Amino acid sequence: MSETVNLHQRNGKFVEVDELNVFTIDQGEGEVIVLLHGLFGTSYIYRKLIPILSEKYRVVAPDLPGLGFSETPKEVYSHRYFARFIFRFLEKITDEKVHVVAHDYAGPISFLLLNDHPEKVKSLSVINTFLNLKKFRMYFPVSVLKIPFLGNMFSMFLNSFTLRLLFNLRFVSKQKPISRDTAKDYAFLLLNGVCRKNFVKICQSIDTTIHAQRDMESGIKKMIGGRQIIAGEKNPIIDLSEVEYIKQVMRLGFCNFIQGRHFLLEEYPIECAEKIEVLVKAFSKKGKI
Repeated sequence: MSETVNLHQRNGKFVEVDELNVFTIDQGEGEVIVLLHGLFGTSYIYRKLIPILSEKYRVVAPDLPGLGFSETPKEVYSHRYFARFIFRFLEKITDEKVHVVAHDYAGPISFLLLNDHPEKVKSLSVINTFLNLKKFRMYFPVSVLKIPFLGNMFSMFLNSFTLRLLFNLRFVSKQKPISRDTAKDYAFLLLNGVCRKNFVKICQSIDTTIHAQRDMESGIKKMIGGRQIIAGEKNPIIDLSEVEYIKQVMRLGFCNFIQGRHFLLEEYPIECAEKIEVLVKAFSKKGKI
């Protein structure tokens, strides 16, 4: 474990939810902003964003069960499970409504959270996420990892070297490359011990049925608070048609584009923080549920 990951661990704590210890970064005071990571990420992906937002707000970033430093659950890794789990996690950390920031796969999770508990969320910022399950093609290597048996075999080729190669080819721009040390940190948190098997299970449990999409869109329509889309304008993983579809369902007139790719939180954390703070400020009136 590198010193960077060691520091990340020391800065966190464990929150018990459904008899699971969930590793959580919890810093700052004020309005609660919950940062939810997606595939190929843990709370570590928010390490550059947290110090910026925590100057004015209480920022909470958990590792999803089975990844990073969080314990492994017994339930199936569907995003319906994660949505239920996140709600119970929110009940543990605060009685107040929260502002949710969701990257990648955390978008579908947050949409399902809204479908069951729209009253819990003040605002939602989605970053490079997906919604149109009928047409969205899962990006490589998730497209391979989600195939039973083949995905398990393929996962054995994932390590810090291949992750760095993948990230620098597809996830970040040439001007903002992932370093060798950072790739090692990602590999440790995603692939160390049981995390590798858990990560593959998550990829193989992604629900792409019309029923899932219906419930996700229902959640968006139920939401009363603020919402925004933040997208990498050079992202090869989430194309413009997907962004446009989400924009229509969220009933937005525009999308906030940042010049980077899929890992905007690695490339442009300051710009992401600025977009998030604008929405949080606009919907930051105190109020208990």
